[in-house]
Amino acid sequence: MNYREHVSRGDLHYEHTVKRSEGGLPIGNGRMGTLIWTSPSAVKFQVNRVDVYANDRSTNSFNQRHLDYGYACGFVDIDFVDYGEDVFEDGTIRQHLSLYDALVAIGGSEVNLEAFAYDHSDVFAVSVHDERENPQGINIKLKMLRPAEVVTKSHSAISKLSMHKDMMILKQEFREGDYYCASAVAIGIKGRDGVIRMNDEFGGRSPVGDFRVSKVLGQPNETEMRLCVKPGSGSFDIFIASAATFDENVDIADQAISQIESARNAGYENMLTEHKEWWNEFWHKSYIRLSSEDGKAEFLEKHYTYYVYLMASNSRGGQYPPNFGGMLLSPRGDFRHWGAMQWWSNLRLYYNAVLATGHYELMQPYFSMYTGMYDSCAIAAEQQWGSKGIYIPETVWFNGVDELPEDIATEMRELYLLRKPWEERSERFKQYAHNKHPHESRWNWKGHESWVDGNLVYTDKSWGPFGSTSHMFANIAGIAYHYWNYYEYTKDLAWLRDRAYPMIKGAVEFMRNYPHLRKDNDGKYHMYNTISGEKYIGGKDTIQSTAALHGIMPVMLKAAEVLDMDPEMRPVWEEFYSNLAPLPKSDHPEAVFKTKDDEPAVWVGAIGDVLDNRSDIATDPMRYLNLCSLETAYDNPEWFETGKSTLKYQEALLGEDWGKAATEMSSVASMLAGMGLAEEFKQAVLAQLECINADREYCYYADTGRVKFYDNRLTVREGVNAISAQRIGNSANGLQYALCQSQPAGPGKESVINVFPACPKDWDAEFSLWCHGGFKVTSEICKGVIEFVKIESTLGGKCRLRNPWGERELVVHQGDHVQMVSKASLLEFETDKGTTYTVAISP
Repeated sequence: MNYREHVSRGDLHYEHTVKRSEGGLPIGNGRMGTLIWTSPSAVKFQVNRVDVYANDRSTNSFNQRHLDYGYACGFVDIDFVDYGEDVFEDGTIRQHLSLYDALVAIGGSEVNLEAFAYDHSDVFAVSVHDERENPQGINIKLKMLRPAEVVTKSHSAISKLSMHKDMMILKQEFREGDYYCASAVAIGIKGRDGVIRMNDEFGGRSPVGDFRVSKVLGQPNETEMRLCVKPGSGSFDIFIASAATFDENVDIADQAISQIESARNAGYENMLTEHKEWWNEFWHKSYIRLSSEDGKAEFLEKHYTYYVYLMASNSRGGQYPPNFGGMLLSPRGDFRHWGAMQWWSNLRLYYNAVLATGHYELMQPYFSMYTGMYDSCAIAAEQQWGSKGIYIPETVWFNGVDELPEDIATEMRELYLLRKPWEERSERFKQYAHNKHPHESRWNWKGHESWVDGNLVYTDKSWGPFGSTSHMFANIAGIAYHYWNYYEYTKDLAWLRDRAYPMIKGAVEFMRNYPHLRKDNDGKYHMYNTISGEKYIGGKDTIQSTAALHGIMPVMLKAAEVLDMDPEMRPVWEEFYSNLAPLPKSDHPEAVFKTKDDEPAVWVGAIGDVLDNRSDIATDPMRYLNLCSLETAYDNPEWFETGKSTLKYQEALLGEDWGKAATEMSSVASMLAGMGLAEEFKQAVLAQLECINADREYCYYADTGRVKFYDNRLTVREGVNAISAQRIGNSANGLQYALCQSQPAGPGKESVINVFPACPKDWDAEFSLWCHGGFKVTSEICKGVIEFVKIESTLGGKCRLRNPWGERELVVHQGDHVQMVSKASLLEFETDKGTTYTVAISP
């Protein structure tokens, strides 16, 4: 494999300017990132970080939707023109993002620029080459995101520009009560002289109005500082560093300054060499290569490669994952639709496909955030629900859930568990809730707000304490399952014991002790009054909650067995699991959706009446937690047949067009590939990437200019300044399932490798992907023929492979040695760590 040639097939090439900043070129090192775009005279950046938040879980200052903010540190413009001709115009501009080198190159009229996000510190390195006959002064502008001082209720955002020797510094500080967060951006140059200027009374050399006590009144006028570079031909380098902290005793500006000094000492070329070495090695971990006569396969391939690039650029080395809407790439400041909280149903779409790439390090920010909020979520489980374990809200602040005053917690339990009529809320509770953010799940019963006579007034959503996400619990199991899946790939017992097991147990104990879960007269445990995917409000055995229990319980038992932990609880868990209510089906007399007597039963959304009157089938078991896939057919054929019937019914509802179901957030491509439906997968995944349903499913479509996707393949499905790669993550996960699955027949069961289970018949494909057990699998299919399967065992242990050639006799080679010969449907053979095995048709 020529990795450079292969990865470069996914590059971005522009022979034009982008008409919207959202279409810029993305770079990042996983902790900080930006889009790079142009104006006619300048190249523009917005410095974003994963660890910059204006507020946290304790805030009482942001009770309007979309007005909490974070992630951004400052704007940077490199302005090439004062009096003279513009340099970046259609017809002469050339823009290129090399994925293999993670390097941006922009060329204009006799001006060229190259930039990357350095991997070993938080520095953007920029090399400028000016070839103009009459070079002009170049102004590097460092700009605040807002006025220098902004006070919102109890919250303050204070920004300051300053100089340190020949560097520009922008520092911003956020405070509310005990909460503190600060960031700094520093800029310096090398290879050219420059002068720093700011147009205040002292030219930026001393603070103006430092004597003031009051904020906002008399605040600094200037929000911009310039580093004016001496005119000259040739090259010079710019270094843009950022840093952030939650500790007000840390001199965050000094950290940014130190990074600039280190970068200048190292020099641009040395940094670039190190940077390229890291990225070039990164790409050798795995790959997918596709081809087809109509070019559609290549179209999907370049999006897959781009997905891997985006994840490495946005999720690496930090304590927090990027926000689902905007990532590290928002270009229009730090306000964005849906605010700064994390919504798990969106966030997971970025991470579902990571492990099969073999880049396990890209999962760590996700795990770090959820592990970091464990203690607060344990308190929330008791305070809000009277349960045990951990309650992780679907929509949650980066540091978890705020601890409630005891009187509020007591009343909340009574209200949310339907023991106290909603109309009897106390004034104390109403006032406390009034100051809380309506996107946060525990307050999500709040409807739209409006200002009436100077007062902020809310409606509610007409379901009492139920909001769109208030009683959603499936995400807790989904998060825990990601921890388990990481163990399945790595077999890291320390990880399982120290990181995964607490999350799995916490999820199980929360749902098992949820007060509205009880054993009914049928001897089954049923869960009442939950929400499934923002619908089936207040239902019994809603599909996602029930599926979550069926998914996490066998994993709990398997993990406890592997670790030999909680022997006294295992019988309790076993009894509970063996008596779980089944997934809701259409043949249940109280199902929300009934099939006809002569039709096969399908999975549905809930049992009994639901407050939102939703009535539909449910494909969730094929989407989540390995509940139903190709391997299920060998272990639980009844479940598998129900899954097939559900898909057939859904297909009929769609008029045989799976493209209609392929929205940005939809996991339909993964579901179809997981069930071995190749042509249906192809139809769905291409429709998803082409955004054919944008006009009916994008949030705030008119408000974003009705753009389906930008030059850089990103969308604004979520709204203004909330650019998204969710559909790219979905398509990546579906493609992996189509080429190579390592799913078990059910949660907690032994995993089986399945090669090319849903590859479209007119596509040629080659891949090298990672599977459960630490097996790296490489194979190729050409004109429908699989030539070989190569399995590298990185951990040792038993390999289980479904015969990709049907009933043909196979031979397993380890070097020149024949390991086994078999015609079995399932091949099982022991492997040695660090050894490669080849499987092929017996000659």
